[in-house]
Amino acid sequence: MTLDTDTLARTLGGRLAGENRPVSALIDPSQGAVAGGVMVIESPAQLEGLLRGTALHTLGAAVVPAGLGAALPCPTIFVEEPRLAFARLSSLFAPPQPEPAVSADALIHPGTALGEGVSVGPGAVIGEGASIGPGCRVGPGCVVGEGAVLGEYTVLHANVTLYPGVRLGARVILHSGVVVGADGFGYAFSAQGALKIHHLGTVVIEDDVEVGANSCIDRGTLGETRIGTRSKIDNLCQIGHNVTLGPDCIVAGASAIGGSTVLERGVVLGGAVAVKDHVRLGVGARVAGRSSVTKSVPAGQTWAGYPAKPQRKWVRELYLLGQLDTLWKRLNAPAKVPDEAVTGD
Repeated sequence: MTLDTDTLARTLGGRLAGENRPVSALIDPSQGAVAGGVMVIESPAQLEGLLRGTALHTLGAAVVPAGLGAALPCPTIFVEEPRLAFARLSSLFAPPQPEPAVSADALIHPGTALGEGVSVGPGAVIGEGASIGPGCRVGPGCVVGEGAVLGEYTVLHANVTLYPGVRLGARVILHSGVVVGADGFGYAFSAQGALKIHHLGTVVIEDDVEVGANSCIDRGTLGETRIGTRSKIDNLCQIGHNVTLGPDCIVAGASAIGGSTVLERGVVLGGAVAVKDHVRLGVGARVAGRSSVTKSVPAGQTWAGYPAKPQRKWVRELYLLGQLDTLWKRLNAPAKVPDEAVTGD
């Protein structure tokens, strides 16, 4: 794909300084200058490193922060948010999707509703009464259970499993190995051992959600587990039964959320965070990586630690713990005897 710097500047909502050149690839700054390449430079420090030994004049274009100052020795596009520009460029240069096709090796129940332009890969199984919206892509080896619903332009990568009755909105992306709608971890204990509680609810995933590889979202016990619009869930995450994620939540890799917990709008969990069941994280709350949340987090606060607590308190406690060895040595040091006591003067 070849564009030009004028087109890129308009697409990114930026200001172009320099000539109009063809651009054919998005490149990483660590590659150095590549003729026809466009790179995004996010900070002055990154630029300083590039200026030492990189022939920037050969670049197709550089995209830089608006406050950087002077243009570079190549066409320069000034933008307000370089990270956002990078996201848009990655979309422009992404490989095109293949033409829609339904594999002869897929098993599709006659009662399935397939929208226009749907692709179904080899070995996929689509159950009775499922509804696949226009432009959806169901990858090889996927299983779409009876009565499951996929909104338009939703993508299931290879080997995704949707249990019966789950509902996905428009433009949802589920990466390989995702399982949506398995029973939650619920049991009643008796003299004969753990008695299974059958989960009769469902999972609802709203529009523009993305879920990383090998993550699991359990169905509700009687109601629903719901993932809000534009939320993003990383690889290897566990979302328990009856959990509600509001819009625009971010859940980083290897995190686990216990049943019936609520994350309100814009909550961010760092990597490997554990959140116990039946707690609530308020709007815009943030939890640092590897923390363990055992109680509700107020809106807008940042918590960290095990168990998690307000970050400033956690950092202070760590500092004080670091002083214990010094205090211990001071308390156990031999008492110094004054010289006059030794001489008897």
